[in-house]
Amino acid sequence: MKKFLILCLLTLATALHANSLQWPLYKAKVLPELSNIDGWCSHEKAQRMMDLIYETHPQICVEIGVFGGSSIYPTACALAYLKSGVVYAIDPWTKIDCSEGYTPGDPNYEWWNSIDLEKIYSNFLHMLKKHKLQHYCKVMRMTAEQACPYFVDGTIDILHIDGNHSEDSALRDAILYLPKVKSGGYIWFDDANWESTTKAISFLRDYCDEIPEMFANNCILFRKR
Repeated sequence: MKKFLILCLLTLATALHANSLQWPLYKAKVLPELSNIDGWCSHEKAQRMMDLIYETHPQICVEIGVFGGSSIYPTACALAYLKSGVVYAIDPWTKIDCSEGYTPGDPNYEWWNSIDLEKIYSNFLHMLKKHKLQHYCKVMRMTAEQACPYFVDGTIDILHIDGNHSEDSALRDAILYLPKVKSGGYIWFDDANWESTTKAISFLRDYCDEIPEMFANNCILFRKR
């Protein structure tokens, strides 16, 4: 019996070691595809998002503000590697919602009203299909406010807030979704250096701890207390 237990432990240790070696190779294979996906997720940020998933094995991830899926892609790929969990991709993909809080003449308003969001959405769905990620990504084409009731309080393991960056919208997303994140769960907040996201960041700091070593591409990682 003792020999059997030792053999089992050795087999497990060997498997864990092999898996730790395969993970960097998997990331190296996955990350170059970022350049072909619409969005602004940097290589550094994508790698850190993937590593957090690899280390914590989340079951429920949520992203607010998907656009072309450049940060959904590494998230779903990490879940696919673990063969577990799902990321809910929330975005209305409409000009009226994406430009909410901005007025004509504002660069953000003009930009969001100049692009073809239907094409961006179509490309996003094609990307999921191309990389066989549909099982790990559930698309919710609606606003964050509309999607919020679908999530039970204290159930989200990792939340990524990257939606409308107007002051009211960013703060609303933080207030609505903080209760949905479990204690000890994680919150990525993108473009934390924008003046319009200051109130949302301040709100999250009241209830979460920052993880400075995971700061990437002006994206702060919080851990809910």
